[in-house]
Amino acid sequence: MPAPYTGGCGCGAIRYSMTTEPLISYLCHCTECQRRTSSAFGLNTQIPAENLVIEKGTPAERKRRADSGNELGLNFCGDCGTPLFSIPGARPQIRVIYCGTLDDPSWVPVKLHIWSDSALPWAIPDDGIERVSGQPNMADYIGKV
Repeated sequence: MPAPYTGGCGCGAIRYSMTTEPLISYLCHCTECQRRTSSAFGLNTQIPAENLVIEKGTPAERKRRADSGNELGLNFCGDCGTPLFSIPGARPQIRVIYCGTLDDPSWVPVKLHIWSDSALPWAIPDDGIERVSGQPNMADYIGKV
């Protein structure tokens, strides 16, 4: 399924499209993604900022400090609260899309497990995909996995 990919929030106030293939996609097992998804991990993909097009609405944003100490901009629907994407302070040219908001996330290729040390013991599949204990430098993985 080629780009563009579409998605949005639960109430429909925010709609977006991704106009490119992901740079990388991964399962994040950090406790923040577990909290954000109310699940065992987050399925995330990264794209260049210019390839995220907000088609409808305006996401709200709050900031938080990541474990790295860098600021992270968390974008969500101000009406229903659905988390949509984040903007890493250290890499503002990137958007981290929360794939649960895609209309069809089934195509997303998982290339990496990150924060595997925080994974719930029953939630990390034995799938042969590389596991990184914490937060890797994603630039080291883009185009290599």
